[in-house]
Amino acid sequence: MRYDIQQLLAEGGNTLCFDFELPLVSVADLAEGVACIKGNIRNHGGYLELTADSAVEAVAVCARCGEGFPFKMSFETVRPVAKALTDNENDDYIIADEDGFVDLSEVFGEELLLELPAKLLCSEDCKGLCVKCGANLNKKACGCSTKEIDPRLEVLKALLENG
Repeated sequence: MRYDIQQLLAEGGNTLCFDFELPLVSVADLAEGVACIKGNIRNHGGYLELTADSAVEAVAVCARCGEGFPFKMSFETVRPVAKALTDNENDDYIIADEDGFVDLSEVFGEELLLELPAKLLCSEDCKGLCVKCGANLNKKACGCSTKEIDPRLEVLKALLENG
């Protein structure tokens, strides 16, 4: 969603309100979902500030077991907006393009990636997959041996078995 901030820059005290949905097309480990974003860009005496609340509802893929699960998250964003940066300003600013438009889809796509947890888990006690057979340990126990032998000692094991 692109918004024109030219008129907002020209008149102090003005506010540009926005309310849109951002489809989540394979953002990180999210699929089949949407982020609902509501907020405004307000002119405080020539200083533009974006304030927004975002609510995400999607289907996520568990990092341990690979199963899909419903995922919900919300976060708040407060960032300054600038038409152009000077040398002493940092990259926390949302930058308008040369035509005076701000692309909020791109801004909130980046914000979402920063706000997502490092690992998305279906539950905190997810058992994951068996490393040998690949069975989902949340659904059933597999019959794989859990006893591991140091690979350097495999030769000794073979000697003992051959007697």
